Amino acid sequence: MPMDTKLPLKILYVEDEPKLRERIHIVLKMRFEQVFTAANGNEGLEAFFRERPDIVVSDIKMPVMDGLEMAMRIREVAPETPIILSTAFTETAYLLKAIELGVSAYVRKPLDCRQLVEAITRIAAPILQGIELERARHGEHASLELLLGDSPAMQDVIRKARRIAATDYAMIIQGETGVGKSHLAAVIHGLSPRRHRPFIPVTMSALPESLVESQLFGHIKGSFTDATATKKGLFEEADGGTVFLDDVDCAPPAIQAKILHAVEQKRFFPVGGTKPVDVDIRIIAASNRDLLDEVRKGNFREDLYYRLGDLVITLPPLRERGDDIAVLARMFLNDVSLELDRTPPRMTPDALFLLNRHPWPGNVRELKSVMKRVALFAGEAVSGEDLSAIMTVYQKPAAEVNAIGRLQTLEELKCQAVRQALAATGGKKMDAARLLGVDYSSFKRMLEKCNVAERNRT
Repeated sequence: MPMDTKLPLKILYVEDEPKLRERIHIVLKMRFEQVFTAANGNEGLEAFFRERPDIVVSDIKMPVMDGLEMAMRIREVAPETPIILSTAFTETAYLLKAIELGVSAYVRKPLDCRQLVEAITRIAAPILQGIELERARHGEHASLELLLGDSPAMQDVIRKARRIAATDYAMIIQGETGVGKSHLAAVIHGLSPRRHRPFIPVTMSALPESLVESQLFGHIKGSFTDATATKKGLFEEADGGTVFLDDVDCAPPAIQAKILHAVEQKRFFPVGGTKPVDVDIRIIAASNRDLLDEVRKGNFREDLYYRLGDLVITLPPLRERGDDIAVLARMFLNDVSLELDRTPPRMTPDALFLLNRHPWPGNVRELKSVMKRVALFAGEAVSGEDLSAIMTVYQKPAAEVNAIGRLQTLEELKCQAVRQALAATGGKKMDAARLLGVDYSSFKRMLEKCNVAERNRT
């Protein structure tokens, strides 16, 4: 899949001015898979019923049938289809009518192509998510390649994932930290008959040893000092679905024994309970260690290993996945851009070269974090120089990297971008807003949310 893959959307663009219609058609074709045009509302209706587009973009004032009447007729038969209206006229009556019709957005003329693409991309987010979910549910080969990659190193993983997804078998996923074990587990759950039931991830290494049993299996009121009420455990919450036990090798020996019993008997006793709880769950376990080696060392129960390991999948590190690096980078970049309400930037050939050259010690997790920064700071295109500057943080000593926060959330990255923009503009907030490509009122809200002091100059 090439890095310049267009978003899988069908767009209908209705405009009576021929030159503008052709220009916008060319722009939209660069970003979306299918674009259809019409010269007036009547032609637009015909194209709508013929092509069934995902989104309609239309001028308001047109001959034969205007955009408002066309929108009203589309609403009658397809109320869920998003409609974006554009016009140079700003009469209140037109705007009120557009609001009554429930249009998704209004774009003022003369059209700014970037703003139009951003509006379409923002409105399309639920549609794109639905497309991805449907692909995952059907378990087609193309879907697995999209979700997991298509490199030779991943072909065995895809083959095994397809085979085991339709079963209730337990499985173990192994691989370096950050290779995407939790993602693979979620994909397999999404392809399975259990997909409509809960998928509950549990990171064993993050649970205090004193609370592990209560978290997994629940407890009865009064069973220990702080047990002021009866509480369901995660195994019971996941009934009918899948429990993903990440870092399963960190489970204490007593908990390993109780997990084994729960998996074999499909029942367990809550802490302090005398009545068993019956559950129907599938277990997917994961570790960044070789669990069989841990068995040999006496660190992991052999019987639990073989009970969980109906199938063992080893995920290769990102550096061994070739073209998958570019595919995953584009996927992450699109996802974060949608979240930021921005048009995903284009990756230049030298940026792609740099992506494939980098050793990615943090694997897929590191790539995703880099793409968050790219989405925040890049313009219409990402050059190798841009990417190199963003990736420099990952070439620093481990202690410094940790201080910066390899696993920063998107909100943390936004706040960091706000502070960097203010520093770059000498504290001038309006200039910083322009640097980040946001309007001043939005920037003010970002300042408040990030708790940035108001001493900076406007």
